[in-house]
Amino acid sequence: MLLQTLSKRKKDWGILFMIRDYIKCQKGIFISIFVAVIIFPFFEYLLNIEIGDSAYGIVLYLVTMAVYLSYDFYKFGKKYRKLEDIRQNVSINAQDIPDALNPYDAKYNEILMSLYERIHDTISQIDKNNTENLEYYTLWLHQIKTPIAAMHLVLQNMEDIPQKAVLQQELFKIEQYVELALQFIKIGNIESDLVINEYPLGDMIRQSIRKYSVLFINKGLGVNVEGCDQIITTDSKWFAFILEQIFSNAIKYTNVGSIQIYTREEEKGTWLTIEDSGIGIKKEDMKRVFEKGYTGFNGRLDKKASGIGLYLTKKVAISLNHEIQIESEVSKGTKVHIFLKNYS
Repeated sequence: MLLQTLSKRKKDWGILFMIRDYIKCQKGIFISIFVAVIIFPFFEYLLNIEIGDSAYGIVLYLVTMAVYLSYDFYKFGKKYRKLEDIRQNVSINAQDIPDALNPYDAKYNEILMSLYERIHDTISQIDKNNTENLEYYTLWLHQIKTPIAAMHLVLQNMEDIPQKAVLQQELFKIEQYVELALQFIKIGNIESDLVINEYPLGDMIRQSIRKYSVLFINKGLGVNVEGCDQIITTDSKWFAFILEQIFSNAIKYTNVGSIQIYTREEEKGTWLTIEDSGIGIKKEDMKRVFEKGYTGFNGRLDKKASGIGLYLTKKVAISLNHEIQIESEVSKGTKVHIFLKNYS
């Protein structure tokens, strides 16, 4: 009942707005009618025409104008409603624009169609350029993996020297930057790359820890995993990407202590928490940590921060139907919570 009342009121207001706009559009005619009704009797009085004949002429004139304005308002209303519908459902595609009522309308319609064509040409050129750029960057990123693999092989066969650990660490970082760039390219079409299935949570966590073991060892950070023996529904590759980005940040901003990984069960699913003992995040930065390109205070300390990692992490989590939250306190560490829904 309430919805019907609101709908009726909205319709009534729409008609009133249409009448108002019609009066504005034809104000010249309404002014001329008003002037005519005043001037005609005056001149007829000067010409000694009887009042009855004068009134008859005025009434005939008003009736004629009322018929004309009624028909004109009907045509105006049809076009007005059509344009309002187009406005509420505007798109970049050429739409069914109402027929022109006069040469001015015809010119406006020509301009609109010309703009639609220009928009489509521009979008086509942009899409073409973007496709070419993506193809180039994707090819470059895949090609750069070859020298990275070669450097890994050289380091494995290199005798132990003090600089070896540093080289391994920096090479690993380069490899992760390349992977991050590849994921950034893929994120726009992530749905086509998802393989949703049931996976052991603990196995995925341990695999990611092993991958980042070089950085953990180099900084002397411990890793403690408690529980995490659940079977979760996700995509293993993209979920590993989430874990790795969180580990990367934890390692980057933690100088001493350890990283704790544990779970908490709820009726609707599991909360996975990754907690570090790092420098924490300032309160004013918390609301923007998932924004693209935002690095915050910590990012200014680390000049190499791109502000892309957590942005992609959030995007991937949403695509996997996972919820991600962060709580942090300066100098006390950060907790990243990932909610894994229970589909059983």
